[in-house]
Amino acid sequence: MKKKELTFKKYIFLDFVFFWCVFCQNLHNDCALAYIISITLQADEVAEKARLTKEQELDDNFTEMSNHIYGDVLTENPDVAQSAFGPHRVITDRWKGMSPEQLAEIRRIQELQIQEKKRIMDDEKERDNEWERQRLADARAGELMERQQDRVRKDLDKQQVENNAKLAAEQQAQKAFLDREVYTNPPSAAYFDQWNKTSR
Repeated sequence: MKKKELTFKKYIFLDFVFFWCVFCQNLHNDCALAYIISITLQADEVAEKARLTKEQELDDNFTEMSNHIYGDVLTENPDVAQSAFGPHRVITDRWKGMSPEQLAEIRRIQELQIQEKKRIMDDEKERDNEWERQRLADARAGELMERQQDRVRKDLDKQQVENNAKLAAEQQAQKAFLDREVYTNPPSAAYFDQWNKTSR
């Protein structure tokens, strides 16, 4: 019986060992399977995390591009360049130029300035022409007055010559009369000696 008992015990032990080996094998297979499942889950989780990160980064990039495209800088919003020191000042590194309304206003003012300048130049040209006409009229009047004065002077000179000739003729006639009629008795030296005889 002892042999039978030993065989039985051996059989039980071998059965136990077999069971234990199967158990360990199953346990090992389960662990390996769990390990593989855990690695797969981790890989899936890492892949999902990477996908979400990439998707978030792509979304952030699109948001940033959209903000740049539709933001104040690229749309040239003039309000961005307004300075805190007043509406008449701008921040030069943000200023993108004037709005179409401001450009139209500047062109309108320039057109007004051009018209004003043209009007002023026309007025000056007309004034210069008037001064030129006045100068020519004054020159002509001066020339006419000079001619008139020359004629008057010539007439006066002619009258003077005639008066002088007439006076000369009269003087000649008077002298001839005096010589002929009045001075017929010339004074002698005795006439002149009668004066200055005394000391007084």
